[in-house]
Amino acid sequence: MGKGTDKLYITHSEWASEDAFSASVGSGTSKANASNAPFKRLPFNFCAISLQPFNHPVCSPEGTIFDITNILPWLKKHGTNPVTGAPLKSTDLIKLSFTKNEDGEMVDPVTYKVFTNNTHIVALKNTSNVFAYDTIERLNIKAKNWRDLVSEEDFSRKDIITIQDPQNVESRNLSTFKYLQDGASTLTPEQQRERNDPSRNVNTTALGNGATLFKAPKKEQQPDINPDALANNRA
Repeated sequence: MGKGTDKLYITHSEWASEDAFSASVGSGTSKANASNAPFKRLPFNFCAISLQPFNHPVCSPEGTIFDITNILPWLKKHGTNPVTGAPLKSTDLIKLSFTKNEDGEMVDPVTYKVFTNNTHIVALKNTSNVFAYDTIERLNIKAKNWRDLVSEEDFSRKDIITIQDPQNVESRNLSTFKYLQDGASTLTPEQQRERNDPSRNVNTTALGNGATLFKAPKKEQQPDINPDALANNRA
């Protein structure tokens, strides 16, 4: 979440801060500065456009992962891959089906080894299933067994899409992402309205008793009492 807010996303400028695992570029950053930015690597389970963990992953034919809820608004407006700038259509997107263990971690569906940022990960284009490349290499390619190990559907070598190669870290180098270099906004209209609402910057929970003061109803004003009249009544 963003700093000092309760929104469910963070801005690219927040990722650009030195105390965040983020891109070293953000809105308003020039291409010259972006090209000299320190290397920052996008985690494999993050959407390349929201810079947040994905919930409904899809990938481009080249293997760039997006959350479908984030990439569709971008494609409707721009019609390009935000990372490379190349033309991209919604029909080009490939659904990704990750297997998870009991702890919710993404794993290889055959070996159940947990995926990390150092795992060579691939997907099969025609089945959507995601595997560690070691599994595909050992049980499919070398064994000449061209059937999906989960669905048993036939596939070919051209159906194998690399979505993370630890030997090619530059593919997930945030400072090379075109939309970050251009400073392009990826916020949806709803997120933009939320960002422009000043009240969203006030965390009433953190205010404690002070927040109660803002919400407490006004007390009725007590009438003025004349001390002299009160004394006469007592007499």
